Amino acid sequence: MITIETFTRILDLGGTFVFAISGALAAVDRRLDLFGILVLSFVAGNFGGITRDLLIGAVPPAALTDGRYLLVSVMAGLITFLAYAGIDRLRSPVLMFDAVG
Repeated sequence: MITIETFTRILDLGGTFVFAISGALAAVDRRLDLFGILVLSFVAGNFGGITRDLLIGAVPPAALTDGRYLLVSVMAGLITFLAYAGIDRLRSPVLMFDAVG
């Protein structure tokens, strides 16, 4: 049996995933590297929740204290990078080391 807390957490992480994909797609459209895609993925996926938590007084925000939000955002960014930016971009050593750096 799923409790209401578990259900709301699943919905929150699902929304984070969808918004993170949206941010990652915007980064791919602007031809950013992997790091840029991951940053925009995290910002788009979590900034609304961080703002909500700060406005209602839930300090520190859940997205900064719970690692699941970071994991979901990074997964969405990686999926988007591999699906839309293509693995061909990683074949260039300069782009790969730029993303790692």
